[in-house]
Amino acid sequence: MLLHPEQYTDEQMDQMLNETEVSTPDANEEWRKFEAEHLNSKFYTLNSKLIKIAAMFIGVLMLSGIAYAAVHIIRSQETRDRSQETTAVANATLSTVNSQLAEQDSVLHQPVVFEDAELNTILREVATFYQCETIYKNDKVKHVRLYFTWDKRKPIDEIVETFNKFERFHITRENQKLIVE
Repeated sequence: MLLHPEQYTDEQMDQMLNETEVSTPDANEEWRKFEAEHLNSKFYTLNSKLIKIAAMFIGVLMLSGIAYAAVHIIRSQETRDRSQETTAVANATLSTVNSQLAEQDSVLHQPVVFEDAELNTILREVATFYQCETIYKNDKVKHVRLYFTWDKRKPIDEIVETFNKFERFHITRENQKLIVE
């Protein structure tokens, strides 16, 4: 009939279709049967309880993890903020100290001018600055008067060479001792 419908009259088709009864199952009845066989078993009840407990445990763990992450993020942000504030304060303090040191350095390294000063006075300051001891072989040399400009940035050996250009005395350096002859 399906392959060659033209071979049948409309009445014949209606008759064949009416004679065919297909039973449709009742969905509610089938569900009750399935529930009786599978869902009411002890295994399913126990299994569903375990699943519910596991789901609650996973939910609690997830919420705890989220809370921990939030607290950690907030604390790290606060630590970062404090660190930035500390760095800013330290930088400000450092720049102030650097400027003060620069001022002191410029004052410390300004040339010192001695006008008509005794050699003893001049060498006392030079020796103190370079942490040396002064030894005089002749006491008369202590009272020689000089005009001298001392540049503190120069090393002690250059200062000794400059003093030795004077003809009235001679200075030698041995370790941390200045020997005046």
